[in-house]
Amino acid sequence: MKTSHSIKLTAAAAIIASLLLSGCNQANSSTAATKAEPVVAIPVEAVLTRQGEISSSYRTTATLEARAEAEVISKATGIVQQILVEEGDKVVAGQLLAVLDNERQQYSLQKEKAELSRLNSELKRMEEMYQRKLISADVFEKLQWQYDALLASVNLAELALKETQIRAPIDGVVSRRYAKVGQLVNQHAVQSLFHLVSNQQLEAVVHLPEQQLAQARLGQTALLQFAGMTPVSATLVRIAPVVNAQSGTVRAVLNVANDNQQLKPGMFAQVQLQFDVKPDALLLPKRALMSTDNSQTVFVIDAEHKVSRKAVQLGYQADNTVEVLSGLALGDRVVIAGQSALKDDALVNVVTTREF
Repeated sequence: MKTSHSIKLTAAAAIIASLLLSGCNQANSSTAATKAEPVVAIPVEAVLTRQGEISSSYRTTATLEARAEAEVISKATGIVQQILVEEGDKVVAGQLLAVLDNERQQYSLQKEKAELSRLNSELKRMEEMYQRKLISADVFEKLQWQYDALLASVNLAELALKETQIRAPIDGVVSRRYAKVGQLVNQHAVQSLFHLVSNQQLEAVVHLPEQQLAQARLGQTALLQFAGMTPVSATLVRIAPVVNAQSGTVRAVLNVANDNQQLKPGMFAQVQLQFDVKPDALLLPKRALMSTDNSQTVFVIDAEHKVSRKAVQLGYQADNTVEVLSGLALGDRVVIAGQSALKDDALVNVVTTREF
């Protein structure tokens, strides 16, 4: 009996000890779990909002054209005797470019002048007789008309001689020379002798969508970017009064100054037409923006390195930056990289604060 009672006491003591050990283990496990859950800061990159210049603009392409160019043709028929300019030569309006054979025109002019001289002497004698009432007014007036007609013939002969000299109609550069010495050219023929272009002022034609027309104004500035060259400024000088019904665009012309002759007609340009410029806009990189339900939001970092999502209203947009109209203040620190893993009140570690 004593032995059985001793065994029962021993079993009861073992069960109590097991329960105590289990409770202690659970308490220790809970304490360890609590200590094993530290808050991890998410690494991000950030920027500080700043003030700067931004513009409302429209981007397109254009090809430079000469503001003035001319195909030089001959007003006379003859053989080219002399060529005085070559391709690439600068010329001014009225400069002699080539000379045609003019022997026939010279003889014709001499003949007309001789006839005019004879008639002029006769007219003087008749005028004396008319003053003395020796001839009628009708006879004198007919002679006067003959003299006027012959004077016109002399002027035409002088003009025909003058037209054998091929002269530049505009200031510019000889871009092509078609004429050759010994070549027969015909009066007012389609055949061109020279092609001249004026490089001092070039034009770029752009076609604006009609929704941009309300912002376009004469005198606005455009930037033209050429391959391997610094940007060149241009001015909007003409806007067509009608919209092309097929394309829905409006023809606009930019005036491009080219005093140093660096630009050439036919060059291809990327055009940025600036409608309006804000010099002190609140700016933010486009990388910071996230689209949520048709609205733009950003993550802003507070002094405790926690983030909060804020909605922003945007204004003008450039290549890499946007104007913030509301939602942010100057100097706010905004996440630009790593925001996809963030949520409100998340702790962040700012790895880099970049400039833009």
